[in-house]
Amino acid sequence: MNVNYFAIIHFNELMIPHLLQKDDAAVVNISSLAVYGSHKFLPTYGATKAALHSYTVALRYTYEEQKNLQIYEVYPPLTNTEFSSYVGGENGIPASEVAEELFLGLEKDQFDIPVGEVKKYAAAVGEAMAKLCLGRTIT
Repeated sequence: MNVNYFAIIHFNELMIPHLLQKDDAAVVNISSLAVYGSHKFLPTYGATKAALHSYTVALRYTYEEQKNLQIYEVYPPLTNTEFSSYVGGENGIPASEVAEELFLGLEKDQFDIPVGEVKKYAAAVGEAMAKLCLGRTIT
């Protein structure tokens, strides 16, 4: 919880007052595929990313009137980095792919940025929520 959740909240609390003084600023929180379902061997990791997702959504609502501050969330799958090596990160996508998807999302002002295989989970969740909340499908 300290690294994946509390540190991000603390960092945002320190930075947002400074970002609000800029003409154009952004917060980019890095979430995970785990937002859509935790792995049985990493339950705490999934919980921290779900909490981060909820926080990011709330942060977006908190600052929605501030047109100079945008709040983004990136959802990568397992990514091949030194940090993820202990959980099989070498089987993940290259970090450069995450970066490319992030920049594409920023260019489109896409606040939720699923990466790689996460796109199919994000689409399925979006469709299910539309059916549940709106009683219709997304076209």
